[in-house]
Amino acid sequence: MFIERKHNLFLHRFLFLVSFSLFFSLFVFFLSESFASFELWQKIQMQGKNIGYSIVRLKGDSVEEVMNMKLKAMGQEREVKAQLVWTKNPDYSFKSFEFQIKSEGSGTAVKGEVQGNKFLVRIGEGTKSFSIPEKVFTGSSFIFIISDMIRNGYQNKLKNFSLLYFDPSVIRLDTLYIELFQKSGNVLVFKKIFAGISSLIYFDQKGNFLKEEGTMGISSITSSREEIISSPPEDVDIIFSTSVAVEGKYPDSAQRRSIKRAILFVWGVDYIPSFPPRQVVSKEGYGFVVQLKASPLFDNRNLELYTKPELLIESDSQEIKKLARELKRNVESKGTNKNNKSRRIFEKGRDNNEVVETIQYVSDWVFRSLKKTSVLSMPSAIQVLKTMKGDCNEHSILTVAILRAIGIPSRVVFGLVYDSGSFFYHAWVEAFDGKNWIEFDPTWGLFPADILRIRIGTGNVSDWVKVLEYVGKIKIKFIDWQ
Repeated sequence: MFIERKHNLFLHRFLFLVSFSLFFSLFVFFLSESFASFELWQKIQMQGKNIGYSIVRLKGDSVEEVMNMKLKAMGQEREVKAQLVWTKNPDYSFKSFEFQIKSEGSGTAVKGEVQGNKFLVRIGEGTKSFSIPEKVFTGSSFIFIISDMIRNGYQNKLKNFSLLYFDPSVIRLDTLYIELFQKSGNVLVFKKIFAGISSLIYFDQKGNFLKEEGTMGISSITSSREEIISSPPEDVDIIFSTSVAVEGKYPDSAQRRSIKRAILFVWGVDYIPSFPPRQVVSKEGYGFVVQLKASPLFDNRNLELYTKPELLIESDSQEIKKLARELKRNVESKGTNKNNKSRRIFEKGRDNNEVVETIQYVSDWVFRSLKKTSVLSMPSAIQVLKTMKGDCNEHSILTVAILRAIGIPSRVVFGLVYDSGSFFYHAWVEAFDGKNWIEFDPTWGLFPADILRIRIGTGNVSDWVKVLEYVGKIKIKFIDWQ
């Protein structure tokens, strides 16, 4: 088994984040409108095993949604606590919210408020503004709407509707779709679709919420406080339970790093993206042929976009810029860019050798400096710099922030990486050296990265939700490798 495997902790925390809307969507107010407050408990399960619980408390216009969950990742047990508090309008849209997630001494807070046709989101020192043509919903709002409509006799109008919805766990504003899926006896089943991910939600004929079934066998079921307290979390290792075992013959550990070309057959999913010439995908029969090559990507469009700060990638913060200057000076002291110390590291058309050296130096520094451990909080470059620990998310986010502070276009890549007979969900980095994009892995200390990686996409945490389209569905087989 490769030592890198213990560092492959992307999915357990990532799945928590992108599934957070599932957990919070499971709370429902189904008491009489005359009640000014109430409390509801639910148990959260994965593949039939208890992994935590959730509580919703309603008091006037304030909704508090709390979750406590325990998971294992490569044998490490982690507890995560999260809270979403939002102030609702009469139609269940929100006026403002505060979201917090805490685990292992790390935490992240997200705040948001609606001001006219503007929606402002704040994370640490960063602020993002959205123009909104309509009201915005969050948390359990759509469940409240369905429950009210059922209780008031409007089932026939519930065939489908959509809402502008914000998920604070992945900083994503998108359209949420609800459609009546089926009627089975006294149970109404609705399909919820958000960012391409679907789940089923169940109500009885009185509008009482029963349960929700989502991806990866995750479900949430209305329960009593007493039952939840008497049913402690069970062992579920999210890394191994969601990994993809390769079918048929596959490369052994000694071959992995030396492979320059590989052909895979992938099935069970609707789409695999192409990133030519690095990853070329063609449809064949009931699946896809995926060709992986040791060929760098070339795409010089929108490079400036990848040098700018984003929420969670605070490359403009004083702490990140100070560190970037220090690392840049260290590279220069070794002979890189000696005659041009005042110039930006990245300038289009320059010799790319010094840029490559700088990228590698930053990657190596992050690899050496961060303690390898699972952290179940939302990755933020500033937070990582304070704690100096994390998994592939923390390594990647901090690396990108440092490189952008220097002026080198860079971005997070997410997908599946091969190790010892299985593919695991992972995140790594690529940076533009002036000619091509270089893929490398600061978590594993690989520069450049090996090619046995199926790229799903690039982007910030709001894009990582795409991974859920593959979890529990994708099947992979090696056809050939050289």
